[in-house]
Amino acid sequence: MIRTKTWTLALALATGACGLLDTNQPNIVEPGQLDSPAGAEARRVGAISDFGFGKDGDGDIDLGRTDGIVLLGGLMSDEFVLSTTPPTQQEVDQRRVFTNNSTVFDTYFYMQRARAAAEDAARGLRQFSAAPDETADIGEMLSLAGFGYILFGEDFCSGVPFSRLDGDTIAFGKPLTTAEMFDSAVARFDSALAEPGVQAEEEPEITYLAAIGKARALLNLGGAANIAAAAAAVADVPTDFVYATEHADSPKRLQNAIYNYSTGFLWSLSDEEGGVGLPYRSDDDPRVPFEDPEDVGLDGTTPQFTLLKYDQASTDVPLADGIEARLIEAEADLALSNRGGMTAILNDLRDLQGMNHLATPGTQAAATDVLFKERAFWLFATGHRLGDMRRLIRQYGKSADEVFPSGDYIKGGSYGDDVNLPLPQEVENNPNSAGCIDRNA
Repeated sequence: MIRTKTWTLALALATGACGLLDTNQPNIVEPGQLDSPAGAEARRVGAISDFGFGKDGDGDIDLGRTDGIVLLGGLMSDEFVLSTTPPTQQEVDQRRVFTNNSTVFDTYFYMQRARAAAEDAARGLRQFSAAPDETADIGEMLSLAGFGYILFGEDFCSGVPFSRLDGDTIAFGKPLTTAEMFDSAVARFDSALAEPGVQAEEEPEITYLAAIGKARALLNLGGAANIAAAAAAVADVPTDFVYATEHADSPKRLQNAIYNYSTGFLWSLSDEEGGVGLPYRSDDDPRVPFEDPEDVGLDGTTPQFTLLKYDQASTDVPLADGIEARLIEAEADLALSNRGGMTAILNDLRDLQGMNHLATPGTQAAATDVLFKERAFWLFATGHRLGDMRRLIRQYGKSADEVFPSGDYIKGGSYGDDVNLPLPQEVENNPNSAGCIDRNA
């Protein structure tokens, strides 16, 4: 029997509180009290909230909504097709994104704020916690920062700068290449794993979180040694482990935007998009549940297919889980040409859903296709697909047109050739920034 062990990004509200606007929250402190144990805890809670917001978006239509990086990456990849009309979102869906795109800027800004908040919270907890060596919270914050670097490396072009506040002054960061972003992620996860409080956990949830994050960064770096190290990192992670970003019905800032965009007829589930996308609908796969309302989206033309994976505004979204750990181990077998071992792992996972077994692929090319399809279905709408599509180009020798939707676009015209999101033009305010170093990898 599979036991789900969920470690959520809780918001640490007071017992009996109804929402973030309640006045009796213990995580509300005066500005002058931030350099204190209570202030350090407030920073931690704020970083958790910022991370979930930047990653998964929200449901506050009155304030314009925020897509979040899971949705935006899913739109550029083959997971979603736009069934509403905002031109900034269509640029992403059509792979023709300009640097003045306000939707991309919002996601970039909120993810940078979340990354910086997590790093600041880790420093604050180390300095001001009553017993910093006895808490796993520092490791948790370092891990969230590590995932921030991963998401920038997977979804944005090479050349992202990472700045920080030094007192009241902005310390402008230098641009990092894609590989340097993943190296930075590995460093954060290594620091998390070295935290005394993490090493002393009776139930090592943060150890598992950091291990999966480190392995994901190593996969993105590629190469036989890194892939083998990734598999070793997750060897002890149980398959039933889940660490998720938490959501709620109220306030709207805490709602799951993936649910809202799908049920609101804003974005539709793709199927073989652009001739090369995966058959998310036609395979009728239990890992990507959907319904056909026999209607069109808010644009009045695009057929609407509604994702049911997140069935409420309060449904949590996985950040790292044991299924991903097993998929990483399967990729390590692929790297060793152990296609039988890879297939055995994949079939063990399919048993969790009562699915038919896969046959062992006869070639490395076929095995690569099988593995990445399984990753796409297991990790659907969790923020992995765009990074995987880029890896297929960067590490597995595929061309962009073999991986990304191309040809005629559903709303007219044709797809562009973007394979990642550009740096917003506002990044030019950083004197160190030179824009995207590389838009093609």
